[in-house]
Order: sequence, then structure tokens, then C-alpha cells
Amino acid sequence: MNRLVLKEKIISIFPNLDVQSFEAIFLHSSHVKSSKGTKLISEGSRHHYFYFILEGSVKSYYQKESKEVCLWFAFENEIVSTIKTFEGEPSNETIELLEDSSLIRFKTEPIRNLAQTDLSISHWVTDIITEHAVFLEERLYKLQFMSSKERYNALVKEVPKILQKVSLTDIASFLGMSRETLSRLRAKN
Repeated sequence: MNRLVLKEKIISIFPNLDVQSFEAIFLHSSHVKSSKGTKLISEGSRHHYFYFILEGSVKSYYQKESKEVCLWFAFENEIVSTIKTFEGEPSNETIELLEDSSLIRFKTEPIRNLAQTDLSISHWVTDIITEHAVFLEERLYKLQFMSSKERYNALVKEVPKILQKVSLTDIASFLGMSRETLSRLRAKN
């Protein structure tokens, strides 16, 4: 993707940024294509970028005793990062591509610095972090107060394409249940 096409794409994705703010962000962005299995962010490592998914999908997980515990998934038109890496700290989680993907990569530190002096960029960053916080709050609620069946039905309703893009093992882990429980729930539906 050439820089002009990338510029047009970013403008269409973030139309609320003013021209000057957009130009500042654009200087710290690039287009990347990566293959399935690529780790964008690795647990225990600092990472200097966050991403916007143009095409593809990712999963976020912790490693616990050689087992992956899935935290979340992201698909087209979603931002991908961790709060720790956004703050310049080592990540507690790994983010891995579930399929070949096309992404916009943003350099985190320069954008964090721009957010200190540019109100439009500050609002943009705040919106990204707020969206993630709301997602995490909803996820905690579902894990604490919904039955396995309710969690599964809510997930399929909210993200219908998930069954085509994510393995049943990862979905079960995300929902906090065994793969066998998930299989039984799917058989009943």
C-alpha cells in the first residue's frame, strides 16, 4: 500500500481528527502485512507499536503452565495493543495473528508525546483507551454474572464471524470453559 492510499485509509478510519493532528499521526504510521501466527506483541517484552486491523484477526492471551488463556479477539476495523505496552512497559499478554493480516502500525511513543500537546490526538487516544476499558468491564461482568450458555450466546450474537475465524479451543478459553462444555453448548443450539 503506497503512502497516498495509506493516508486516505487513515483519514476514512479516523475522520474526527483535524488536518494538523492527522498529519502528525501519519508521520508515525506505516502499512504492514503479516502472516498467521505472527506475534505482534509478546508477553514479557516491551513493544513500540500499536495497530489497526485493515484485514485479518488477532487473539490476545496469557501463557499459564504451557496453556494459552485467551483474553480477547480483535477483527477488522479494531485497534490492537495492550495498556502496558502503550505505557512503555513490558506486556503481560501476547497478541498473535489468527490469519494473514493487513495492518496499520503506529509508533506508540511519538503518538503518546503528541497527545500531551495536541487536544485532538489526546481525545483520540482517550477514546481508544476508553473503548478498551468498556470492553474489559463488560467482559468481567459476563464472566461473573452470566452462565456458560449465556456467555456463548452473547459472543456469537456480538461477533457472528467468530466461529469461522477462531478455533473452538480459543473460544472455550475466552469464555472460561472447557472445550467439551463448549461442544455440548453448540450441540444444543
